[in-house]
Amino acid sequence: MRIKVLFILFISFSFNLIGENLIELRPSKATLTMKTGDMEVWLEKKGNNTWEMGSFVDGGRIFEREEISVFELNQNSIIPLDHKVRMKILFKKIRASAHFDWENLKVDFEEGRNKGSIKLVDGTLGPATAQLKMRLDLRSLDINFLPEKIKYFVYYRGEIKERTYLLKGFEDTETPLGTFNTLKVEREFLPEEDREQIYWFAPELDFSIVRILDTNNGRTSDLLLKSLEFVD
Repeated sequence: MRIKVLFILFISFSFNLIGENLIELRPSKATLTMKTGDMEVWLEKKGNNTWEMGSFVDGGRIFEREEISVFELNQNSIIPLDHKVRMKILFKKIRASAHFDWENLKVDFEEGRNKGSIKLVDGTLGPATAQLKMRLDLRSLDINFLPEKIKYFVYYRGEIKERTYLLKGFEDTETPLGTFNTLKVEREFLPEEDREQIYWFAPELDFSIVRILDTNNGRTSDLLLKSLEFVD
């Protein structure tokens, strides 16, 4: 399903750096639009250092998808705690979840009928919190001296794998919200994977993602930022 990948590439909107190491997140909500409809995304503080990121797409009777990620913010570290996905495609319902047990260094997961546990790798991020971490890192870089690539260990579907993202430079990007100067970042895939994922981050929007282009087996989805609101 071509829409599926887009929600794990998830967008949390807005953080500020305080001092050298502390990060302050700002609650926010946004809408991204694509040909098949809109995706609502949000970032909410749940208490002390605990936050929730969520996304929801209502495709009527054909498709519906909700994704929720809960994480802890510890100084400049993002620590995933729980990740849940609920999806409906026609009459088929799909659920998946992952619990990050940092005390015992494992991830307990359910992917449909598949259940299990895997060992946590230090610094592992969830499918959604990986995007927040990337924004955080880009925000802290000197834009005149960008590295060629950045790497993260990311949990996805019962596995933890290293993902590499290539920084391609700056270009203007048009969205329904306006035209922004953006940093283009491309996820690296093997040639045989027949995949492409590209993100455009806007520095003037605190490095929020304003566009996501995803191609999988010849099918392409293109998400563009339609609205963004901070709800302090």
